[in-house]
Amino acid sequence: MNKNIKLICLFGIVALASQSAMAAGLKVRGGVTSNTYSLDITPSTGSSYNYAKSNYSGTNLGLTWLMGESTYLDAALANGSGTWDGTYTNGTAFTSNMTRADSAFILGTNLGGAGGNVVNLYAGWKNGETKLERAPGAASNPALNFKTNGLIFGGGLGFPVGGAGSLGLSLGMGVMSGSYDSTASGVTTTYKADMALGFSYGIGYSYPFTKNLGMAIDYKGNAYKYIFDSGLTTQWDLNETFNTASGSLYFTF
Repeated sequence: MNKNIKLICLFGIVALASQSAMAAGLKVRGGVTSNTYSLDITPSTGSSYNYAKSNYSGTNLGLTWLMGESTYLDAALANGSGTWDGTYTNGTAFTSNMTRADSAFILGTNLGGAGGNVVNLYAGWKNGETKLERAPGAASNPALNFKTNGLIFGGGLGFPVGGAGSLGLSLGMGVMSGSYDSTASGVTTTYKADMALGFSYGIGYSYPFTKNLGMAIDYKGNAYKYIFDSGLTTQWDLNETFNTASGSLYFTF
């Protein structure tokens, strides 16, 4: 995560130092999130757990560099923590702690349409990491660390709503890779996904209070399926879903 923070800080410094960035505009945002997250492993080969679910709160930070009339670069970070509820393969339920971190770097373009409507197209790179502390009890209960990264792309539509406000809808896809670490009794076993495909959707509303200050609220959903079969007797799938509702303030320069 420290590497991502350095990247976003460097990106911000470059944008602020650039005359073209200052001319076109720089938007900085920050806010809070409410999240639901789940992992479902089918069958349970390779893990002592077969299901995990969490509701947790978090924060998000981001900046958008508007380059000219339509093109933009966007960098976003999100972090959260809470507890997760799981079940052992024998069906016994338990609760433990978890953290989640996400980052995304996007290149996009906005195409103007009739009546103030906007068509958005984007592509970029996304990283995610979920850390699940081991379940209470025996030292043989593993701690889990699931890392993902890959290419995301998609598009959306924006509509003027509420005077100066704007309503946005988006759909996207992801081609991801993933690794799943299970650590128990000091020994870590790593499983790597052979492939993963998924999709995302979102709805959001933004409103400028002034020329330089505004607010945004949005809801985003993601679902990915990772297939693990290299070196395993039985193929198993990991289904990851997470949904985020967020509210933030943004400042433009």
